[in-house]
Amino acid sequence: MGAELGVPADAPAGVQDFFHTVLKKAVSLALFVVPVLLSAQTGERDTFPAGQITSVEVTGLKRTKTAVTDYALEKFIGRDAESLDINEVKAAVLDTGVLEPLSVDLAPEPGGVTLRVRVEEKWSVFPIPLLMISSGQTNFGLFLADTNAFGLRDQAAVGGMYGSDRWMGMALYRNTPERDGFPGWNAAFMYGSQNKEEQNQNERLLRAYHASLLRVSTGIEYPLTRELELSAAFSFTDISVSEPVLDAPREGNRNVGFSPGIAYRSASWDGYLLSERSLSFSYGYMLALLGSSFHELDMSFTAALPVVPGFLAVVKGRANGKPGADNVFEDGPRGVDILPEKFSALHYAGASAGLEKYLFKTRHGTLSAFASWQAVFSSGSLSGKSFDHGPAGGLRFYLSRVAIPALGFTMAYNMETSLPRFSFSIGMGYY
Repeated sequence: MGAELGVPADAPAGVQDFFHTVLKKAVSLALFVVPVLLSAQTGERDTFPAGQITSVEVTGLKRTKTAVTDYALEKFIGRDAESLDINEVKAAVLDTGVLEPLSVDLAPEPGGVTLRVRVEEKWSVFPIPLLMISSGQTNFGLFLADTNAFGLRDQAAVGGMYGSDRWMGMALYRNTPERDGFPGWNAAFMYGSQNKEEQNQNERLLRAYHASLLRVSTGIEYPLTRELELSAAFSFTDISVSEPVLDAPREGNRNVGFSPGIAYRSASWDGYLLSERSLSFSYGYMLALLGSSFHELDMSFTAALPVVPGFLAVVKGRANGKPGADNVFEDGPRGVDILPEKFSALHYAGASAGLEKYLFKTRHGTLSAFASWQAVFSSGSLSGKSFDHGPAGGLRFYLSRVAIPALGFTMAYNMETSLPRFSFSIGMGYY
């Protein structure tokens, strides 16, 4: 399913915002946009042999186990060879996250047709330098990551981050399910400390204090089908509060949590860009040992659809609420560029709609430009209720030889507050 690894949804105020911005969000960087005329793919369709596909043959694997490609490509066995969509095969290879398709063809064999795929493995073991500069924030760090651990597409990372007002260390491992009905698992450890400052959408300081976080979690992922997955996570979280400066919470929170969820995800390839459709829902209950117990509801969706080859229409949405949660769990919404980096609230609901355009591809990767309109409703104990909206845009660079994106630049403007925002990153966002 390719579930993302990162900071769990029940992490405390500010921690999700910081970690997801630096470790998960990786959007592209460039100094100028190269205008490219919109063009559709043309050409005569390949002629394929008649018959059913009875076997799959993959060449080019070195470190990656055949179980990875077997799981990705076995769905094509039994299909009619003459009606095969080559882009669907390439999408299945790309969606592994660790392989790049080089060629796809069909060969007649006694009793059927063999689907032959030649691939190249992406670099998957490397140190990850991180630099994140955004409005008012600078953070850097180093991680050692492997996005294809043991050749099974497992994901592992260990490292730390240091910023102008915070630091953290973490380690995580995710075992990817190898087939339908066979569960995978994940585990993570995190410890961090920060001088927490919370702002409203006008960048006015509302709350300031020092917070420390210890979090240990583990979970399972159970694929019902290739696209549909159940999950469950168990966690222990301890947040301590000290050095109150302005409207600090009276105490921290210590809890054990249980969070079941369900997620759907599929992807397709139009010859230029990989497009995703996803829908997820999760519920969590955090039983407090210190502070208040609370519930958490989270729902998100993504629909990226090709208008013409190389041009995607993208709609995204997310809603998150934490009824009964203490103030230490107020944080910023993920993936919202129009709000300040230190914006904090307890409940969010928002959406964005936009376009992404392929620009050009080199042997190192693909550059694309994107633009969207974002809107979000939020509610917090100090920030109150607010509705913000505005445009955001930038560039994305998808590396063809590395298993994760690397460079990013985004600009955004809040129409309600008339405040611009930007973010710039050098390094890898870890998924």
